[in-house]
Amino acid sequence: MLMFGDVIKGRGRDNNFLIIRLLAATAVVVGHSFALSYLECLSCADPGMQLGLPVPVHSLGVEVFFMVSGFLIAASGERNSAKEFYLARALRIVPGLLVCLFLMAFVLGPIVTSLTLVEYFSQGQVFKYFYSPLLIFKDAQFVLPGVTFTPRFQGVSVNGSLWTIPLEMRMYLVLGALVLVARLCRWPIGGLALAALLVALGLHTLHPAFAEYPFKLVVCFLAGSVFYSFRAVVPHAGWLLFACVALFLLSRGGRFEVFTFALLTIYATFYFAYCPQLRLPSVVQDYSYGIYLYAFPIQQLLAGAMPWAGPYWLMLAAVPVSWVAGYASWVLVEKPALAMRKRFSPAGARQQLA
Repeated sequence: MLMFGDVIKGRGRDNNFLIIRLLAATAVVVGHSFALSYLECLSCADPGMQLGLPVPVHSLGVEVFFMVSGFLIAASGERNSAKEFYLARALRIVPGLLVCLFLMAFVLGPIVTSLTLVEYFSQGQVFKYFYSPLLIFKDAQFVLPGVTFTPRFQGVSVNGSLWTIPLEMRMYLVLGALVLVARLCRWPIGGLALAALLVALGLHTLHPAFAEYPFKLVVCFLAGSVFYSFRAVVPHAGWLLFACVALFLLSRGGRFEVFTFALLTIYATFYFAYCPQLRLPSVVQDYSYGIYLYAFPIQQLLAGAMPWAGPYWLMLAAVPVSWVAGYASWVLVEKPALAMRKRFSPAGARQQLA
């Protein structure tokens, strides 16, 4: 029987993670259109809900992001030293985030605010917006002085998607610590990751304070890490995928529906990741992070400019514009930042899984 470990070793970088990340980022844009459009459409339904899924499509996109991140970061932690691991994570996340925060606080805010520039920049809130997501253990701030896009509830939230970035950086620290403990104590990283997942899953299931977001994403990240750690014993098989589908369908409407759907999501994601690679045009690169960083404010601006538009019109306009922003972020910021890794670490020049 073919195991994931064999498939991963055989395929290396010939995988479908790029497509998965792009689809996940686009799903977030699609789902957010229902909350960010100028006009609320009570008869409109989220595509995930229309398909009978237990989560809306934007939540599914974010959960897939965290599963994939846990999987790939576990692979990176296994291969690299602590210095190389954190250097790679910092260069992947921080430059793009810094530029995005700067544009939000010091370009978009002054343009949209109802205050004068003197009044705007005299508010400490502006500078707190810029640095708070970088503090990792502090929650990001989403309000800028005098900035309102639409009369909807999310109309004053400036780039609300950024709340997940500090959480993901915390998970990098957690996984890095697990890898370090495993190396120092000569313990299997898979066992430590599984123990962490079981604790997180228990809290998520049994304790009301951990029952919803953001803690669900902690479970998703650790589940991806465990999947990678046990890749040698998990079959890469179509019959197992169909079994996950059947289990979800049988549990629909019951108390275990969310868990069977999560099981289906994680297995289907990694099964597809290591199916024969679907070739994209060479011009398509990993724009997913840039799409995620800029889609929310783009949707807010478009919604404010189209007061007649409901979610479907906003979706139609926002998806291509968000892809253009993702392209710009990749070419101008992310790709040059990643190239800097070669200056600091020989490992940066080697072929990587992620």
